[in-house]
Amino acid sequence: MGVQIYKQKTSGDWYVWITHKGQRTSRKIGEDKKLAMKAAKMYREQLALGQVDFSNGKKLDKETLTFGNFCNDYLENVAKQRLKHNSWISYKNLIDLHLLPIWKDRPLNSITKQEVKTLLLEKQATGIVVNNLRICISAVFAEAVEREILVVNPAHGLGKTFRRHEAKKHTQFLSKEQVSILLDAAKQENAEYYTFLLVAFRTGMRLGELLALSWDCVNFETRQIAVRRSYSHAHWDTPKSHKIRFIDMSDGLIETLKRRYEKAKQLADFKKTSLVFADINGDPINDNIFRRGVFYKMLAKLNLPKIRIHDIRHTYASLLLQANAPIHYVKEQMGHSSITTTVDLYGHCQPSQNRTVLNSLD
Repeated sequence: MGVQIYKQKTSGDWYVWITHKGQRTSRKIGEDKKLAMKAAKMYREQLALGQVDFSNGKKLDKETLTFGNFCNDYLENVAKQRLKHNSWISYKNLIDLHLLPIWKDRPLNSITKQEVKTLLLEKQATGIVVNNLRICISAVFAEAVEREILVVNPAHGLGKTFRRHEAKKHTQFLSKEQVSILLDAAKQENAEYYTFLLVAFRTGMRLGELLALSWDCVNFETRQIAVRRSYSHAHWDTPKSHKIRFIDMSDGLIETLKRRYEKAKQLADFKKTSLVFADINGDPINDNIFRRGVFYKMLAKLNLPKIRIHDIRHTYASLLLQANAPIHYVKEQMGHSSITTTVDLYGHCQPSQNRTVLNSLD
């Protein structure tokens, strides 16, 4: 039995979700969170008295419910409202690729903790980083427990076996010298590629944040970039933290962006809201074409490690810390929700109290 409130990512509306004995129904409240909290309190009282109407809800039979059917319901009716778009895509891919081929027709209540553990161990043995898969499995079963379809979550407690720091094995960094080699080559080959990579290496912005960057978010007076939104899979969204963050710019980055800005202003269709990196139609550039057609080819040509574009972000943080930037400053620049995340990923570097190290990256 449970009553919870959730905010729908796309509309911004708050909903009250009520689950009881395998049944679930929802009530749309609107944009006022306080009103949703009051409504949730009222429904808890009604639920205790058996006065909640489930006629417009959905009841799933515990005995005949398969893992595949429950996953479909979870993805469409729960995850889409709780998760950011990229996370939803990730969950769907994990379920389709790793779980449905094995458990699609299995009764949901027949899957044991040992089976979940065995599956994760088998996937891990093939070289897959399984922590995200474990989190996804746990989220699916947690929803089943919430609806009282299951008594216990068979994925609960497996984090002790598949620890979060497993992902560190796949985190790669470029040295300052390697970054210079890559940027110099990009500058010679194509100014567009050079500027994109320079912004990435000097700000640590995520790929989706780079694609969504517009000129109204670049403030040359305050010497900062405001990260307000993200773009991925043809979908606009808020940044990962759901909050706007401000990133300081180095002298070299400001000079490069100013030159680009002056050229952009000469275009007939220029607006302050125009994207910094756009295709001929003014839309975000195709990140797959850049990744496979440009970035990976440049790394191979220069005999540099084949890092992911996201590893540019890790490189930025590591170079700041190697230059003795305070770790709290790096946390703010990266937009981490907790200092623990920063320390966990980059704690091997020793920080000091010197914010001026940004210019040493140029």
